Amino acid sequence: MKLWGGNYSGDPDAHFWEFNRSFPFDRRLLAEEIAASKAFVRALGRCGAIPAEDAQALDQGLDTVFERSLKEPDYRDLDVEDVHSFVEERLGEIVGELAGQAHLGRSRNEQTVTALRLWIRGTIDRLRGGLRALVAALVEQGRTGADAVMPGFTHTRAAEPVTFGHFAAAHAWALVRDDQRLRDARTRVNVLPLGSGALAGSALDLDREAMARELGFDAVSPNALDAVMDRDFAVEFVSACAMLQTHLARLAEDLIHFAGPEHGFVDLPEAFTTGSSLMPQKKNPDALELVRGKAARVDGDLVRLLALLKGLPAGYQKDLQEDKEAVFDAADAAMGSVAVMAGVIAGLSQRSDAMRAAGGGEEMMAAGLAVALAREGMPFRQAHGVVGSLVAEAQKSGRSLRETAAEGLKETSPAVAARLDALFDPDEAVRAKSLPGGTAPEAVRASLAAALEALRD
Repeated sequence: MKLWGGNYSGDPDAHFWEFNRSFPFDRRLLAEEIAASKAFVRALGRCGAIPAEDAQALDQGLDTVFERSLKEPDYRDLDVEDVHSFVEERLGEIVGELAGQAHLGRSRNEQTVTALRLWIRGTIDRLRGGLRALVAALVEQGRTGADAVMPGFTHTRAAEPVTFGHFAAAHAWALVRDDQRLRDARTRVNVLPLGSGALAGSALDLDREAMARELGFDAVSPNALDAVMDRDFAVEFVSACAMLQTHLARLAEDLIHFAGPEHGFVDLPEAFTTGSSLMPQKKNPDALELVRGKAARVDGDLVRLLALLKGLPAGYQKDLQEDKEAVFDAADAAMGSVAVMAGVIAGLSQRSDAMRAAGGGEEMMAAGLAVALAREGMPFRQAHGVVGSLVAEAQKSGRSLRETAAEGLKETSPAVAARLDALFDPDEAVRAKSLPGGTAPEAVRASLAAALEALRD
């Protein structure tokens, strides 16, 4: 079925027909197309554009189309141009020629953008639900490991002692910002285009505000031309997915290394690993590697959308048909990655002994030792140099940094030399960082609780 063609003498070229069809992918918008169409035919009935009984028949017919599409696997197998054509053809099988009235004064330009906004809105809500589960899993692991000393890294090198809870909180807060971006994007998604026509608005006395309320939109679009060409909301959504995927990739990368033999800080849940086709002993972190790899995919979707929109003239252009697959792909990657990461995090087993063995290295206490010297009156830059010299001496002599410091500071800084037991205690080192946001256990617990609270609307 075509929704056009009265001034054509024949059918489109067969190759072009397939090239032009979007139904193979925009069928994902069927539920949203049905919902928007129901709101529109009711609006037609309310304003008297069609008789009330016709509006009711169309409304019921649309319900039937949707119900059959859910129950009958082959019902959607139809050689139509797009989801709008599908709905009208199937509706015609139920109510006859009356089906054409469902399109009265309505353009596919406004239909497609309405359905896409509804779909993205629903996807944002589901994705935010998944994010809440993931953050909750991170918070639980963080609480478990709030006292678990481990090395913190800069430049991939052990730097200062932190706790596993501090690590978990850091990743949780990145995801909180992702949730905030999605929540913010939703406000611009949730604008109703129906009533815009092809670009100029509608001559029918449609109650756009009533349609908006019925469909759960916060507002109606203020300009018809802008409404049909606007895809800012899609770019913003995919951009939020790209940032989210970047954060998930970073978390995955950390866990890949922390679960590896060089660290052994955590054990991954077996259900999220795969074996080797050759090496029987292997349990590979494939779930995490795929999450990391999906970031490249979503970045590509974002660039695809931006490139699509660049240089388009005002109004609807067929180019915009290409927006949906990028949106769908980014959403699928983000939804899948969040679900997988939630499972991985929930099933992690922490190995506190391995963490502590790595996090208690004496050289990681060097910064704390320099600060201690400065607090006794030595200018910090001088103190930094003194401790650096002690580190170099210890490495050269083969002695421990603590032994070297005890000898080197007993004359110049006896007060600090007397406190070396505390200064080289990793538990004391993390407890000292008690400011909000620090790695002290109580600060970590407060940060984790705040992360959960920030997710509540």
